[in-house]
Amino acid sequence: MTYGICNLSVIPLRKEARHASEMVTQLLYNETYTVLDKTPEWVLIRFQNGPSIPSASSENDPESSEFYQGWIQAKQLCEISEEEYNDLKTKPVYLINKPIATYQGKLLSLGTVLYEPHPDAIARPTEAHPERMVDYAKLLLGAPYLWGGCSVMGIDCSGLTQVCGRLAGLSLPRDANQQVGCGELVYFLQETQPGDLAFFGDEDGRITHVGIVMGNEQIIHCSGQVRIDYLDQTGIFNKEKNEHTHRLQAIKRLG
Repeated sequence: MTYGICNLSVIPLRKEARHASEMVTQLLYNETYTVLDKTPEWVLIRFQNGPSIPSASSENDPESSEFYQGWIQAKQLCEISEEEYNDLKTKPVYLINKPIATYQGKLLSLGTVLYEPHPDAIARPTEAHPERMVDYAKLLLGAPYLWGGCSVMGIDCSGLTQVCGRLAGLSLPRDANQQVGCGELVYFLQETQPGDLAFFGDEDGRITHVGIVMGNEQIIHCSGQVRIDYLDQTGIFNKEKNEHTHRLQAIKRLG
């Protein structure tokens, strides 16, 4: 087995081994992975999206939502030994808690993993505090939408909730249609709390979008950019457009 680590600020992970292929997510600095296959130009990898340690069952389950699989450029492969790979799983984890921080000449985005203390990082929380997701999401207000993005330079709706959840002590899967399986249902909008996740979908009920409930009938989410809109029983109301842009499907409480 070959192992690797992301030694760049961010690396795109593509669905297929070609530059024009869909970017399904991004590797952030210090995220580790296993190598499944290689071509002269591309490397197929499998990695756990985030620093949490998976269960033994999910480690052996190729379909586990905790893992992502895709292709990176061969020139971006940075191999490490099995000993180094396993050793990193035992180290204390620190998370960048600013929109952008500098570390060893690299610009790192919110939620990036470090294995040593840093002035712009916090120790990984050992308890869940979903309400803190709101404050972290506010740090990314105005960050542009990017399909598959996980950084301040470009992020998608579920990337926002996953990164902010990580800083709030929550381990969420990567995509909105996976995240909706987490937590407990909140049946009434008036019973929501800051840090609840609101999920939105199409006419067939497929989950296509997620945002973080702020309270006061507001939601912070990434649609075009990270922004704050109104939330009601119908869904997200964009005051600038004077219309509902997303249809509410479910609200889940985490922690």
